[in-house]
Parts: sequence; structure tokens; C-alpha cells
Amino acid sequence: MGVSQADVDSGKETANVLNLPLATNARAKMQGISEGFVKIFCRPDSGVIVGGVVVAPKASELIFSIALAVEHRLTVDQMSQTITVYPSLSGSIAEAARQLHQTQNLN
Repeated sequence: MGVSQADVDSGKETANVLNLPLATNARAKMQGISEGFVKIFCRPDSGVIVGGVVVAPKASELIFSIALAVEHRLTVDQMSQTITVYPSLSGSIAEAARQLHQTQNLN
């Protein structure tokens, strides 16, 4: 959805990237999911989310929040403040945004 890893690697797009393994998610552990990840791309200067990838069971449902963020130009700060149900796989998207926000040093 949006900017891809290939776009960043080729220099076509400039973005900071965070890849969060689902194995760190409590719901994934409960369901025995040990593989998969959430990846978010954001602009280095503004933190605006410009893309993302979800590789997981029900990825088609999980990608919705990233698609919404890209469409409405939400920042990783805004996404990280979103309340998610705990435990849930969708919590990994907010957690990835929180971690990406911390690496951004955004104000």
C-alpha cells in the first residue's frame, strides 16, 4: 500500500522504515503466529505515513488502517496515539508507528 520497499531501495522515494515482527505481538503469541510482520514507511521530515506492508493471517483486514493513514496523510505520531484493542493483531500497527515515531525525533 503506497510507497514500497523497492521504491525506497531504488532511491525513487525517501522514507524511514520500521519493520515489526508479529512474533512480538501478544495476540499473535496466543494464536501461535510466529511469522509475519508489519512495516510502515514515513517521510523523514514530517513523519507522514506514505506506505506500509502487512504479511500476516488476515492481512487484508489489517492493512485498512495503514491505507486510511496514507489516504489522509496521517503522521506516525497520530497513528501511535490511536487506541487499539489489547491484545489484537492490529495493535502491531500502532506499535510500529510508536517505534517509528521514537526513531524520528519528531516534535
